[in-house]
This record gives sequence, structure tokens and C-alpha cells, in this order.
Amino acid sequence: MKRPVFFCKSWFRAKKRPTEVWTEAQAKAAHGRKQYYTALLDSTERPYCFLEVTEKAVGVSFLDDHLRESLSYAFQEVEPDRLFLTMATYREFEKKSDRVVSGTSYIFGRNGEVQIRREHFNPHSVEVANTTADVVHNYTDFPKFGEYDDLIRVERG
Repeated sequence: MKRPVFFCKSWFRAKKRPTEVWTEAQAKAAHGRKQYYTALLDSTERPYCFLEVTEKAVGVSFLDDHLRESLSYAFQEVEPDRLFLTMATYREFEKKSDRVVSGTSYIFGRNGEVQIRREHFNPHSVEVANTTADVVHNYTDFPKFGEYDDLIRVERG
């Protein structure tokens, strides 16, 4: 089943709401001009996730029940109309607050190298590990307007 898509200028993270809700025509025009816009999946008030689409990158942020960014993906254009997932970040929060207690980032190289960075905030500590992975599933096509299904897959491989 296709998820409903809504559009806006941006997602205001601190206030957990869209700024300047746009019509589909406004967002489609921005997409065609390769200008920044945001797509909200499922709802404008309680989206499952939002995508920040730019000329050469797409950011995907998955929201939890408290509208906090629990998981985010950063896709960068690596060749014309081809994106590569360069980073995935998981965040853990203090109970129902917006305070991040820890985060783990996976930074992917196109050669299969992966840096895993775990950060705890109280007390502050950082652990870094390096490994390798098959990154074939990190590639995707730059989305056609309104077609975001491949980018919003939580499980990539």
C-alpha cells in the first residue's frame, strides 16, 4: 500500500511540525528545479518520516511516537541521478524527553569500509570501530517526484 505524501518547505525539528505546508504543485515545481523541499509520509501532524530533498542529496528522518528523530539516513549523489547511503544514525532518548542519551552512526564508504561511531552524552564518551560490509544495497536512484518508497526502507540489505 502506498503511503500518503504531503509537502512543506521544511520540518521544524524543535517544534515538531512542518513549516509552510505546500501543495503538490509547489513541491513538484521545486523538485523540477532541484530546489530544497520536504516530503512528509502519512501525515502533516504525525509523519512516519520526512525526506529533505535537495539538488544532490536526500535526507530521510524516521520519527518515533514522540516525533523525535530516532533514525536518519543521509544519501549523497555519487553519479548523475544515483544516490549512495553515506550515513545512518540511530538515536536513543531519555524516557519521553527530547534529550539524546546516545547515538550510533554508521558511516559508509563506497569501497565497503564502515566506521561505527557510538557516542554517549552523560558522561560523554565516544567509541569508534571500523569494519567492512557489502554496500550494494546502499545505492538507489534519485527519486522521481512523489516516489520515495526505496528511500524510506528501514532495512536496507
